Amino acid sequence: MDACLLDKWTQQNNFFVKEWKLSDRRIGGNQQQGTKEKCHMGTVKLLQMMQGVPADIELIQLELTVAYNTLVFSFNLSTLSDVQDNLTNTLLRAHEAVGCQTFTRDPVMLWHATLKSFSDMAHLSCLHNLLCVQWALLLASCQMKSIHQMLRDVTQEEVTVPSQDLRAVIQKLRLSDKENSNILVAITAREFKDLLQICTVLVEGLESLKQENYSAALVAFLEAMSLPAPRALLAQVHTLTGFAFAKLNQPQSALQSYRKALEVDFGCHSALYQSALVYRQLKNTQAEIEALRLLHSALVQHAEEPMDNTGVMVISPDVLLSSTCMDSVLAVPATQLILHCLAYTCVLHDRISEAVELYLDLMSSLQSDITQPARHNVNKMQSIKNEMLCAEELTYQIIKFQMANVTRNTYIHIPVLTEGDVSFLRVAVVYLEAAFTLLRAKRMWDAITVCEDVITKTMNLIPEKLLFDLSEEHLLFSIEGPSKSVKHERLENVLWAAAAHYLQGLAYCKMKDTKESVSSFTRSLNWLAKVSLKSTVVGNHRDWEVKMKTLQRLRGLALAGRGVSFMERGQLKEALRDLKLSLQSITDLQMIKFGLVEVYRRLGRQEEAIACWRESHISAEAFSSGNLPLYLQTFPDISLCFDISDLNKMMEDAFHRRGV
Repeated sequence: MDACLLDKWTQQNNFFVKEWKLSDRRIGGNQQQGTKEKCHMGTVKLLQMMQGVPADIELIQLELTVAYNTLVFSFNLSTLSDVQDNLTNTLLRAHEAVGCQTFTRDPVMLWHATLKSFSDMAHLSCLHNLLCVQWALLLASCQMKSIHQMLRDVTQEEVTVPSQDLRAVIQKLRLSDKENSNILVAITAREFKDLLQICTVLVEGLESLKQENYSAALVAFLEAMSLPAPRALLAQVHTLTGFAFAKLNQPQSALQSYRKALEVDFGCHSALYQSALVYRQLKNTQAEIEALRLLHSALVQHAEEPMDNTGVMVISPDVLLSSTCMDSVLAVPATQLILHCLAYTCVLHDRISEAVELYLDLMSSLQSDITQPARHNVNKMQSIKNEMLCAEELTYQIIKFQMANVTRNTYIHIPVLTEGDVSFLRVAVVYLEAAFTLLRAKRMWDAITVCEDVITKTMNLIPEKLLFDLSEEHLLFSIEGPSKSVKHERLENVLWAAAAHYLQGLAYCKMKDTKESVSSFTRSLNWLAKVSLKSTVVGNHRDWEVKMKTLQRLRGLALAGRGVSFMERGQLKEALRDLKLSLQSITDLQMIKFGLVEVYRRLGRQEEAIACWRESHISAEAFSSGNLPLYLQTFPDISLCFDISDLNKMMEDAFHRRGV
């Protein structure tokens, strides 16, 4: 083999390796990606030239090194199946160079034959590099048994562990570190092995996590913490450790692990989010809100800053850790969804002034996105008007599970879902929640304006009638996404329009404009009257059941609001009618019962007033929101035109005067 040609090929290999490593230190996505693609194509062409000549033992060390660099580069730019095919072809050509023939393409069997065929340390070093590539491929596809079997074939005299403990085999594994300094490699075998070792331990821990064996998962994660790792990966290990602690009902240990993750890498947003969930479990509202605020600020800052590639590895650990379980633990909702969760939490804990500002920021952000449809790939909308509230949904993926041993009721109000669920944040829902919050803040005209925006964009999407057979419709309702029945989308629009009128009615009622409040509540009821139910049997689909409960509750609240407005106008018979009808739909709100007591009292029907008053005190509220919208979970006292404490005192005096 011509020495000049070997030198030329060596120089080309070294150039591409240097360029790749230099690109990893640059900040700038497109330029960096372009450089890497050029380096990858350069090594591919170089390898093709080398394989264009007959396999030669003198060439094999350089050829295996170039093949190794090409395969390493391919991890980020090709499919894993292509990388495996190229690795197999490289090994078969190596056998040809030393005069051995093998016809198997099974990775484990091929490596068994390869390690027997090569004894020269220079060649063994190149092969151990390629062995790491094979280990990475098997790890990415979670073939742990194959990894165990293959690694036991390496230096058999040193690996004598009889058990099936893969981690023990890896600890005893020694790869050749005799590198040819004249031929550069993308990543040394030692560095590659360190990365593969911690990723292998993590995969085993994640498998235990998936099987709900949290103790075994914790042991694996604690072991991974002691291994060398890049900063970002170590932060993820601390986060996984915290999650395992949380699942084992050790929230303080979990918080300590999340704190360590943030100390290692403040860019580990999943640690902040998981911290917020633990604080929620501990009912530490202040700490939960602070964690969400920090997370939101970090996400906004991360989106604005250029990517920092300091410490980036040639092969990303993400390629090796393809577990859906890990994705679930480390996933973080989108920035807007975090903002929504933060605003929602503030409302639930009566931090109304904070919630108002957060909802205003969220609406501004959503409106900005709507005017830039390409940003969210919603260009299929017919118009911005329909885009806001029609069939398409702004998709913000939510964390798919909750912390361990916490009852569902703990999370019933919070927009975080259980495992397996996928939720879509609808802009109309955000607007209605914002209007409800503005009502709580006594910003009545602002609430009315927000509701009017919802009404304007839904009224033309609602037909004259919507007929549902409850014994069958739940089957269609289980279909998600663009294929969901148009009829069910129209039902959503009905509920949104009716809720908007209902909230406007509350605002007018508070401002003592009873004429407008009666009109608004009546419009809400008229929208709901467009929905006809053919059967009283409800199917077993949870979402469909929630929709029916929402419709029933909204009708009851609108009737109650109109009844109170009639009371204020002195139309007591109409008020009595509406409040009685309201209690047929909603039996758990004392506010409505107090309204009925006041009507009876004003009508002079003292006995009925006392009986209703006693019943309202005997039957405690046992309301379960059942995932109802925030703006329908209570009947706010801002709509009442009388003082409940005064009413209670009067009824108590009347009760005692009866001598009962």
